[in-house]
Amino acid sequence: MNKRTYKFGTSQLTLEFGDITTSKAQALVSSDDYYLTMGGGVSAAIRKAGGNAIVQDASKKVPAILGDVVVTTAGTLPADYIFHAVTIGPGAEEMSAEAVITQTTQRCLNLLDSLNLNSIAFPAIGAGVAGFSYEDVAIQMAEVIAEHLKNCKRSIEVTIYLFDRFGQMSPMDFVQFFEEFRVRFPQIDSKETKSDYQLPQPPHNVPKSGVVPPNIEDPVMQRHILLKKIVSLGEERDRLEERLARLGSEEKNSKADELRQRLAAVQEERLEYLAKLQLISKEQVEVFVSYAHEDEDLRNELAKHLRILVRQGVLTDWHDRKITAGSDWKGEIDSHLNTSRIILLLISKNFMDSDYCYDIEMKRALERHDANEARVIPIILSPVYWTRSPFAKLNALPKDGKPVTSWEDCDAAFTNIVEGIHAALETSE
Repeated sequence: MNKRTYKFGTSQLTLEFGDITTSKAQALVSSDDYYLTMGGGVSAAIRKAGGNAIVQDASKKVPAILGDVVVTTAGTLPADYIFHAVTIGPGAEEMSAEAVITQTTQRCLNLLDSLNLNSIAFPAIGAGVAGFSYEDVAIQMAEVIAEHLKNCKRSIEVTIYLFDRFGQMSPMDFVQFFEEFRVRFPQIDSKETKSDYQLPQPPHNVPKSGVVPPNIEDPVMQRHILLKKIVSLGEERDRLEERLARLGSEEKNSKADELRQRLAAVQEERLEYLAKLQLISKEQVEVFVSYAHEDEDLRNELAKHLRILVRQGVLTDWHDRKITAGSDWKGEIDSHLNTSRIILLLISKNFMDSDYCYDIEMKRALERHDANEARVIPIILSPVYWTRSPFAKLNALPKDGKPVTSWEDCDAAFTNIVEGIHAALETSE
């Protein structure tokens, strides 16, 4: 099982590819909704492994508050407690994903002191059903955990389990976690680290050097190549640091300078590739989602199906629920509506009834579409008379404009929509 351990004083943090339910830590963290239903992702796995006693205990403590942590029994699991980090619930429009991750991570660590525990196992908080990006989760968890262990006066063992239950991700997709913690935790326990990454085989046309040739324009391919190179340089850096640490007194003068020079070159090259990776991320196509709040459940389902394109770096989706507290909501909406290259109109009776959706967002979207500044795609969610509307001239999704709710299998409808959006992305300039 691949893992890497970082030390900070007498405490340590381990990133491990594996199932959190196999952990021997005293506290396991579950990412849950505010009713602690434990119905999906990590929480469902913990429920299955620990039994219904966990759910029965949790039911006494609901509803919980977004960003809070609820403590329950661990059932038949070897842990003492389950810490339920609430990542889904009312108030999401006022509390950003970053705030939820930061607050729940910190509260879990504080509970270790309150309950006199020495070990805790986290998942990537909120990266499952809650839909938080792995980049945000990595950055926020790294900041909180590093700061906590830096100031901790006793020994604590923290483990973060990175696990893709659906087989759609590889260790390379978790590079962000390793990079964020590598910056904050300078000391690595190489004895416990057997292999940091098991890289998937690259596509047949990826050059062995890992350098992105100018004729490869596919952002997914470029991202794959750059990540491969970053991983390779990270492994070389670790080997060089280990060799420097093991140099005897007689060898230091003769070899240390040479190793340091190569280490500096490796670090500079890594920074160059990381900068290129960030540039590719900035070139992702932003998709603006215009919808009526009554249709939020269907919008969430669409977002889940779009996640594969988000994970691949093809697009970023934006909607008004991503506006943070204290922001100018109208200014935020106008900014994204005026810059997004793809605009989705989620059509239903609620959309047609909404003055803001129909008269403001749709009107501006069609103006940009007619000016070739953006592509507008109507998504027909439920039956409604729309064939005489201003957007009736556009090709609608799903296929033939058949409403999502009229399909026997809604997942099949959303799959058809995502395929159509992906095709539009490939042809948009």
